[in-house]
Amino acid sequence: MAINVELEALREEIIELLQELIDVAGVTGFEDAVRAKILTLLKATGAACSTDNMGSLYVTVPGEGQDGSRLPRVMICAHMDEVGYLVGSIDDQGFIYLFPLGGIPENLGAGEWVSLHTAATVIQGCVGIYPPHLPVTAQQEIFVDVGAQSRDEVLHMGITVGTPVTFTHGFKQLNRNRVAGRCLDDRMGCALLIALLRRLSAHPVAAEVTGVFTSTEEHGMLPGGGQANVHGSRGAQVATMRLRPDFAIVVDSMVGSDIPGIAPHLRQIHLGQGVALRLADELAIMRPPMRAFLNEVARSTGITLQEGVSRSYTDASVIQLFDVPVATLGIPLRYVHAPAQIADLGDLIQAMHYMQAIVENIGQYLYTGRNHTI
Repeated sequence: MAINVELEALREEIIELLQELIDVAGVTGFEDAVRAKILTLLKATGAACSTDNMGSLYVTVPGEGQDGSRLPRVMICAHMDEVGYLVGSIDDQGFIYLFPLGGIPENLGAGEWVSLHTAATVIQGCVGIYPPHLPVTAQQEIFVDVGAQSRDEVLHMGITVGTPVTFTHGFKQLNRNRVAGRCLDDRMGCALLIALLRRLSAHPVAAEVTGVFTSTEEHGMLPGGGQANVHGSRGAQVATMRLRPDFAIVVDSMVGSDIPGIAPHLRQIHLGQGVALRLADELAIMRPPMRAFLNEVARSTGITLQEGVSRSYTDASVIQLFDVPVATLGIPLRYVHAPAQIADLGDLIQAMHYMQAIVENIGQYLYTGRNHTI
């Protein structure tokens, strides 16, 4: 069977990018090392790069116009941060208690290996578990054991209140088509945005494209999936205020519901069946003209789409507040926010091609009155 050389090259590029990005820890609010890694991965493009006080990264690729008129400004967002913890307190025995950041499932924690990221090094610890041999009467808390015997010993190791903590998991290729990783949500979006910016740098389109690798998207979602009074995506909010784009694309994960225990009528999003349009969540609804445009682009370019709804939110929830039309794309992902998440490389490849097609056809939306239909 003949191998499509271009597709195979993109597939290998995405695998390499995922390996590089998932190896770097970036709990929400602590994305600096991820940002530095992305800068190195985009250095060869020569694109203009900047940051802001929220820690987001802006990478702008100028477009090419035919008549010298102002090109449309397109912002594409993928969030750098991942769910995790901070050290909340340390007791006299040297046990470390965790403060969750982001929507961590309630059944996670006990028995897991975690990495504590001090200023000087990474220290391994395990989350304590209450075995069935003990009569537990008190509330079961999330605590970490790093082998210390006192609070002073923990502090001497460089661990303090506020030290970020991640699960100790990296990137794994399961087979030719499926990959697993700690924070595929949303390092896979970051990987696709890097791949797209590389291509747009070499082959400009009739739009000025700024890729925004956003910070603090996850902060604001309560553990267990509960809804907070305020929500995250602060990095995307600041970015939209700064850029004032004409059009935005958000590329994030979409919960894969094709797993045991989910009723057949609720299995909306399947791995390996293409990128998904996130039609609605708890804070954003895709406008009908945008849905029509995205389906039109997919049909004309041979892209297979899925459509669905989801709990929670994405960066789109704040972008829309600035009167910016936003396309919310979801990459199917099983076990979102878990220590090991699983994605399909075919979906990632298709999502990158779809993002490029949307940018290339942006005029169909902006200049046909579709975005102000009366």
